[in-house]
Amino acid sequence: MFSREDSKMAFYMLGRVELNRFLRLQRQLVEIQSYASDRIQVLLCEHDPVISVGRRGSHAHIRLSSNHRNTDGLKSVWVSRGGGCILHRPGQLAVYPLIPMNSYQLSAGKVLKLVRQAVMGALEELSYTPLSSELDFNIWGRTGLLAVTAMAIQRGVSCFGSYLNVEPEMRDYGYVDSAINIPTDQSRATMSSLLAERRQVVRMAEVRAAMVQSFADVFECRDYHMHTGHPELRKLS
Repeated sequence: MFSREDSKMAFYMLGRVELNRFLRLQRQLVEIQSYASDRIQVLLCEHDPVISVGRRGSHAHIRLSSNHRNTDGLKSVWVSRGGGCILHRPGQLAVYPLIPMNSYQLSAGKVLKLVRQAVMGALEELSYTPLSSELDFNIWGRTGLLAVTAMAIQRGVSCFGSYLNVEPEMRDYGYVDSAINIPTDQSRATMSSLLAERRQVVRMAEVRAAMVQSFADVFECRDYHMHTGHPELRKLS
């Protein structure tokens, strides 16, 4: 479990945010938190359709023709995080824990384990049976890859996070490989969703609520604050 008592957390519900705009917000918050902040900020949002490509990703992992991508306006954005390619769409919950690591004496590996534990805890609270893998920090289910954990450390602050497919439009997901390593009991590197896992309606509001509570539990925070939007985001045009 988490090793520090009385951790301080704030959760921000950002709604739907274009990825590049979010990346500008993240850079600002990392800069702010790098100066002796001891508060963990967890940002939850959905993104407009886009493919982000991490340090282990390449064009070879995206099997969509240029004509198809141009028709749909589906662009690729190269980002400074771990992991490979992730297709983002509304209906996917992006969870970004910004943790000042020195304040909590955390290693990069420990952060990844805690984030995976929190996402798995939220799914278990919602009566899903998620599967973790010793190969990486992704979360799998009966139908395939449910959540990708892809993070980075900048100025001593963890950034990026975990991306959980709740009920996005699944068009094009079968053409984007998001897993670098595939467990022996799985067959695809592409993402599935909670909707496919249970074949019934999944309410994003319930997933967000379970995610907040699970992060608070894993990071042993008894008193956290909830916000709609973020003051720094409103400053960005």
